[in-house]
Amino acid sequence: MSAAHRRWNLNIHYHRVFLDVVPAGARTALDVGCGDGLLSFELAGRGLDVVGIDPDGPSIERARSDPRSNERTKFFEVDVFEFDLPPASYDLVVANAMLHHVDATAGLRRLRELVKPGGVVAVVGFANADGVKDQVLAVAGATARKLRELRGDYWEHNAPILWPPPMTTSEMRELGRAELPGSTFRRLMSNRFSLVWRAPGRLTHACRATPSDLQRGVPPCRLRPR
Repeated sequence: MSAAHRRWNLNIHYHRVFLDVVPAGARTALDVGCGDGLLSFELAGRGLDVVGIDPDGPSIERARSDPRSNERTKFFEVDVFEFDLPPASYDLVVANAMLHHVDATAGLRRLRELVKPGGVVAVVGFANADGVKDQVLAVAGATARKLRELRGDYWEHNAPILWPPPMTTSEMRELGRAELPGSTFRRLMSNRFSLVWRAPGRLTHACRATPSDLQRGVPPCRLRPR
């Protein structure tokens, strides 16, 4: 594996949150705020057809030109609120370090709108620390980063940065409860949190995509052996 593919930071560290909640039988994923496509490539490596979207043009160009980009990954320079997709399009909808860049309520509603019944919405986001546990996790995150820097494998991402986050961890937890009832919320290192929600219903795979749909990023219908 090349040095570029061994890159580490806390955003990459928490890819495990998304990989651990891929629903059984999932075929498609939407990576919102995909940046350079690192999470998209890992999801594609699990056999998913992945659409990555990001309004930052240079990030999308890096994703498209990455050697790991293949027929399972499509990348679009577009805002999630402007992307013309029908509701309930994806088995898995993920957002890593993206939600604080938009109105969080509108963002969660949009992610919820795009996931299929029985599918999963998973978010790792940033929030302002507001408790002792957050402070302890901040120290843990800083320590993990320092150790990686000393080992020489820490990587600073190229995506636009927005700081500070507009909401506290507790506010995000309450918002998650309101917009994604039954979701699981966890505090993570360095001002991060995770939010995972399974949409009510049963995951199915009716084939409806047309050639024009594929151009817009609607998931392809890929027949697979039983």
